[in-house]
Amino acid sequence: MVRRSRVRRASSGKRVAPGKTYRLLVEVGPHETPRNLHHFRLDHCCMPQRPADENGVRRLHAFASGSTVKALRKAGRKVKVLADADKEGKRLQRQHRQRGSLQGRPPRARRRR
Repeated sequence: MVRRSRVRRASSGKRVAPGKTYRLLVEVGPHETPRNLHHFRLDHCCMPQRPADENGVRRLHAFASGSTVKALRKAGRKVKVLADADKEGKRLQRQHRQRGSLQGRPPRARRRR
């Protein structure tokens, strides 16, 4: 019996938890607009978007829940998970606390009552 190797997906096939929020890239074809993805409820308005490549394919930078990522993949969309947005937010909050929010700023004058 000959053993066959398993076919593995690229990093875009990362497992995702349904309750978490992720930062991701979704491929959008040359003849499509981000409106075609409206029923997936992606949060992409505030994200900087990359220009289309030479084939006209765009990668929409967005935030989405794990269940939305699964739905996008099930619909045949190519999705690359960049990061866990919840972990990123907590890491940035920790950095901000350690650095101090008033570091480098002059003290404010107090109001008299």
